[in-house]
Amino acid sequence: MSTPHSWTIDSIGHALPHPELRATFLREVTFTDVRELPGVIERWVAFIEDFEAERPRLEQLRALVHDNGRLPATYTAGLVEISPEELRAATGRRGRRGAA
Repeated sequence: MSTPHSWTIDSIGHALPHPELRATFLREVTFTDVRELPGVIERWVAFIEDFEAERPRLEQLRALVHDNGRLPATYTAGLVEISPEELRAATGRRGRRGAA
C-alpha cells in the first residue's frame, strides 16, 4: 500500500494495519485537546510511514516462515524460549477451556 501525500483522519485510519490500532488512533484523536492534535496526528503518520517502509522486509520474513515453518536463526538468536504453560502463568490466563 502506498501512503497518500495528503493525510486525513480517514486516510490515517485506513492505513493502519490492525483494527485495534485504528480504534486507538480514533480514540486518541477524539479525546485529544485540539491544540495537541497536530502532534498526535504527526506521530500516527510517522508510525504508518515507518511501517510501510518495513513492509518489504516483513513480507520477506513471512515468506521465510511459510517456507521453513519457523523464524530464521538470525531472528531467534537471543530469544528466550517460553512454554505455553509459562506464558499462561505470566499473563494470568488459563487454558482455552478455563479462559477468563
